Amino acid sequence: MVKKIVGILIVILILLPVGNLVSFESKNLTEERKIEVNNFEFVEIEKKDLKKSELSGNQKIELKKFYQQIGFSIHTKYNGIEKDSTILDAIFNGIDIDNNPSTGVNGKDVRVSVIILPLIQQIDIGWILTFSIALKVIRMGEELKYGDFEIYFKGNIFYSVSHTFKVGYYSPQNEEIPREIREVVTIVPYIFYEKNPEFYINLEPVFEDGRQNLSVIMEYSNTQTHKVIIDYFPAVNSMIKISPDVSLKKLNISIERFADVEQTIKMRYEDNFGINITVEDIPVRMAFTLGFSENYFEYIASDEFNASLVIEYGGFEFCIKLEYLPRHLIANFGEGYIYVYINERKTKFTVCNDVDSPTNYLSISNLTGEATIQWKGEQEGYIIVEGFKGLKLEIYSETSLTHFLLYSILKAEYFEIKWNISLHGYIFIDTNWEWLSFYSLNITIDDVFGVLIESNLLRADDFNVAWQTVPPVFQINGDIDFIGDITFSIMLNGIWYDVF
Repeated sequence: MVKKIVGILIVILILLPVGNLVSFESKNLTEERKIEVNNFEFVEIEKKDLKKSELSGNQKIELKKFYQQIGFSIHTKYNGIEKDSTILDAIFNGIDIDNNPSTGVNGKDVRVSVIILPLIQQIDIGWILTFSIALKVIRMGEELKYGDFEIYFKGNIFYSVSHTFKVGYYSPQNEEIPREIREVVTIVPYIFYEKNPEFYINLEPVFEDGRQNLSVIMEYSNTQTHKVIIDYFPAVNSMIKISPDVSLKKLNISIERFADVEQTIKMRYEDNFGINITVEDIPVRMAFTLGFSENYFEYIASDEFNASLVIEYGGFEFCIKLEYLPRHLIANFGEGYIYVYINERKTKFTVCNDVDSPTNYLSISNLTGEATIQWKGEQEGYIIVEGFKGLKLEIYSETSLTHFLLYSILKAEYFEIKWNISLHGYIFIDTNWEWLSFYSLNITIDDVFGVLIESNLLRADDFNVAWQTVPPVFQINGDIDFIGDITFSIMLNGIWYDVF
């Protein structure tokens, strides 16, 4: 089998444009395995060179059969026009992506160079197989510069199991299609070892109109399927490493960019994970690990980063946002329950149903340590907070009939509020007689019943206000203390009444 792979490698290196492209180094288990991308020196083959080629007609047919047998082709889609082209046509002739002979150069709109480099080599854990797939695409005209364009190289190689892959990019409407783009994806599958696969994605775009946005497409499957789409805002020279652990629901991610520009990257990991990861204000280098399930989330990094991270769970109206990334964060979720551990006070942790326009969210900041929040945001509900002093908590919920907003800065380690917003209802507050440095609660139900409490400094010990509506009568028990102004009002049948 090794001889077959080596044979295929030799044929590929003879037939494809040759250049000093990719090398894979491995030193020891404790060091990072490094993918070096050296000088994309592709040999550009003009149409006139093809005429001088020594390949006969029969030889060209045999080459075409070879590529068809190993399953290689180039897929393009331009403004809805899709086609598959053979590797030889894409390299020697170019591709007419819009079926219009008057665009591009001699009717050809893009030219492609491809190298696929399978390597068998020995590292500390033993012999491994790696695949480096290099794709270079050159836009040959100006007419199609801002169209909706997708291109990828697809194929399969058999070694122990079938390895199927797609590598390419997508440029949306009104964004410049790069004049030239070089993309290298290296896959380390570790097929004989109990070790997570590794994917290295290196991007080098060249634009004429300044920095533009585009997306990288990467799909790989052997015994498992991995499909990643990476959106770059904007696209600059960068390298991303992804190492997924499907069994433990973990993603190890490292990002390195080679341009002094603010950048946002969105990674859409489909199939096994079904999540979207957005990193805003990316530093020059960063690495982190995400662990997640329906009821669990963990973030681990070697350093703090002044950046933001958004995780959107596919199939759920549920997302997480971190502002100022800590070294470590853990969150456990349940129905009306969340446990949070954060080791950095600057971090703001938000759980919401939508990133841009949330109608439900819970936000925690100024936490160094752990906290537990329990809640039930209904007509009869409660909020119980146990945790670090200084915690800033905000809970918001909006429906067609109900408005709920709580904001509090806790100097207390314990805080509890319970309510029953009805004709014969009550509200109960307890802080173990420790101070809340700021407190605001606003609940309204169908603009008929409600509670509004605001105070800069407030503490309470089993404080309870009960009421009846006809006539409005309030019964007060327990202790409450506040400094400065306070608003404490109850809405009954659409009319607000001050308790004191």
